Amino acid sequence: MKLGLVTYLWVKDWDIPTIIRNCTETGLSGVELRVEHAHGVTLDMSKAQRAEVKKQFADSPVEVVGMGTNEKYDYVDPAKLKESIERTKKWLQLSKDIGGSGVKVKPNGFHEEVPKEKTIEQIGTALNELGKYALDMGQQIRLEVHGRETQLLPNIKAIMDYVDNRGSGVCWNCNKEDL
Repeated sequence: MKLGLVTYLWVKDWDIPTIIRNCTETGLSGVELRVEHAHGVTLDMSKAQRAEVKKQFADSPVEVVGMGTNEKYDYVDPAKLKESIERTKKWLQLSKDIGGSGVKVKPNGFHEEVPKEKTIEQIGTALNELGKYALDMGQQIRLEVHGRETQLLPNIKAIMDYVDNRGSGVCWNCNKEDL
């Protein structure tokens, strides 16, 4: 077993050199970079900036596992759903460019005006599309067990029943409900 770190709360204010130094000193072997935090790994980075981040991790004992995003696929508005899918593809490319292996996404929630089964199918169908796309890039989509009702394991399973490839998987959020 190897221990790693997600930069969501504890290290949200650290830059890349600080993350690498502190993970190295404490023996943490991997890191998932949460988007929109102080380390500045964002979609608008140039190729040179992406290559520099990749080099910093490659020159260290710390592996960049990928990106933790806020992308979700429960939107009622089809245009927003499409935007999220397309943005996820950009996150996958960024993850690949910096040496990561995938991105974390969220199912996020249900909406009163939409039957739960329809939302489950919509999320699952999006994950299936993105999983195929990720596989073609050598990446993964990681569905975080997240959201007030969507985090319930029967709902996560129902979502994943729509995925027919190995490009999308599930990762735990460590909520008390998971116990």
